[in-house]
Amino acid sequence: MENKRISKLNIVFIIVISLLVISCVVLVILLGTKKKMEYYDKKVLTYEMENANFSTGEIVFIGDSITDLYHLDDYYDLDYKVYNRGIGGDTSSGLLRRLDVSLYQLKPKAVVLMIGINDINGKISQGLVERYEKIVNDIKSNLPDTYLYCMSILPMNDKVEEYSTVDYKKSNEVVIETNEEIKRIANEYDLVTYVDLFSLVNTSEGLNKDYSDDGLHLNHNGFVVWTNLLKPYLEALEGND
Repeated sequence: MENKRISKLNIVFIIVISLLVISCVVLVILLGTKKKMEYYDKKVLTYEMENANFSTGEIVFIGDSITDLYHLDDYYDLDYKVYNRGIGGDTSSGLLRRLDVSLYQLKPKAVVLMIGINDINGKISQGLVERYEKIVNDIKSNLPDTYLYCMSILPMNDKVEEYSTVDYKKSNEVVIETNEEIKRIANEYDLVTYVDLFSLVNTSEGLNKDYSDDGLHLNHNGFVVWTNLLKPYLEALEGND
């Protein structure tokens, strides 16, 4: 009887510990989600306030953290101003919700779009192509005379420990498949161009280590590659009003 009693206590103890662990995990996830939402909301509010002072007819970059970290004024010296509307952690769904504030109120001459890696890493890639096509369709419906440059989604490097929870091999396969769809979508619209940055930064291991410090985001060298690829497109807009 005593052994059975001890056994039951052990089971209860294990259940209690398990529930505590699960509760902690859920709390961490909820806090992380709340933090992301707070950052997203603050950025959108900032953009809305900036729109009152920003000029229209300029160039706008829009996307997730890869764009958010791109200090555009350090790389582009153009006749047009360049505005950064990237938000770290953003997805195709989040971007869809903020198109009015991030783009339409500014009536840009050109838009540089890079989005999708967080959908893929967050295992919500199902429907990504449809959402991407909706983004492009919405932009062209609201800004028919605006040039749109659809940047390829970038690969990741599976040798970096910080992002080891992500299945890089599988994710990079999805990236390649999605880029083909983005290219197809771009070809279906006027004034929309697919720009293949993926091929310039990809290696057999994924994202070239020379162009990234964490295997996901670009460093200065990576942004130089992006700039050198994209800048001729943007320079061609000058005098084309």
